[in-house]
Amino acid sequence: MKALVVGAGGVGLGFVSELLSQSGWQMTFADIDSDLVAAVNECGSITFNKVGAQIEQIEVSGVSAVDLNGPNARQELAEAIATADLVFTAAGAGAFSAVGKLLARAAESVDFTRQPLNVLCCENHKDAAAALRDATSQTISNAKLLAQRFAFVNTIVARMCQRLTIEERNLPPVVPGLDVVIVAEAYPLFPIDGSAIAEPVPEFEGLRILARPEFEAWDHRKLYAHNGVHALLGVLGNLAGHTYMYECGQDPELDEVGRRAMWQEVGGALVRAHPQVFTQSDHNAFAEDLYGRITSKLFADTTDRATRNSMRMIQSQDGRLSKAAEFVLRFGGQPRAMALGIAGVMMLNSKPQQQVAELLDYIDPSVRDELIALTEEAFATIRMWRENPARQLSSFLQ
Repeated sequence: MKALVVGAGGVGLGFVSELLSQSGWQMTFADIDSDLVAAVNECGSITFNKVGAQIEQIEVSGVSAVDLNGPNARQELAEAIATADLVFTAAGAGAFSAVGKLLARAAESVDFTRQPLNVLCCENHKDAAAALRDATSQTISNAKLLAQRFAFVNTIVARMCQRLTIEERNLPPVVPGLDVVIVAEAYPLFPIDGSAIAEPVPEFEGLRILARPEFEAWDHRKLYAHNGVHALLGVLGNLAGHTYMYECGQDPELDEVGRRAMWQEVGGALVRAHPQVFTQSDHNAFAEDLYGRITSKLFADTTDRATRNSMRMIQSQDGRLSKAAEFVLRFGGQPRAMALGIAGVMMLNSKPQQQVAELLDYIDPSVRDELIALTEEAFATIRMWRENPARQLSSFLQ
């Protein structure tokens, strides 16, 4: 089996590559990093650092790459798509437009081995499949041809991956002589939306094809429990002066906030929203593993990485904090920990308390006023906490 992976970043090199190689797949990566592409083609393999109980180096062979900035990029990409059994996109939400153009050109010029060809969208973005489909449709001249050639499928990527330099993390590089280090967790599952696939998806390690209701439940868990609590700890940790996410877990006050969000707020809402999929014991086991991964000292995630472009966390396009709080309210909970996260984002971005209502205007009207009032109270709490750290954030949780 052959796969094309658009994007040679942390997810592509540190997650997709391992799952496919364990099942004997060959893979071609397409990327704009010309040095990385040349090094991969010369070496024929890549190495990433897998964090579990310890750090181990995982070598993946049978790998080639296409330089999207090269003179023969269009032809090489067309050849890779023509023979692919699957396409993965892992280039980041900011690259939807560029990736859409690549796929549109291929749809108009390539005779595929499989039609429609499933495109598994691995971007950390709400409904990445729809966003990539829209970006592709804006370029293609024949809308019917798009549906004939591609099926865009949402996935849930719950393995945290980092692309770093050797200075940032002194570990073996992805290819000898290259200043690129990939660090990834050991989380093994790769769920996809079974309702969106066109052709049967060839099997590979970790693949879980979920019916739509179950996929939606897992997606909510990823967006609100994983992304939401990760963002919450990152924001408060940044405000507290912590460099690493594991320091948040070692900080009794922030740890209490994070655990309240993970188990009581989001966890309770998930069980109430999806009783056919999650039980409380299911969630407790998942949360214990996830919280340990988020605050892993060995993974050494940073609060700066967790808070990149932090305003998106409280905006409608992402909303990993604000939409998580809305979700908790809609299903009978009180998102006091998440409200601290929303207020923390505003504090990080020098937004005044008076803008709370404006920033949360898109929230479901049935819970909007309650969330605005809660966030205004949280804002005042964080302001006092920063002025006098002796004032406990945990008092707001009561």
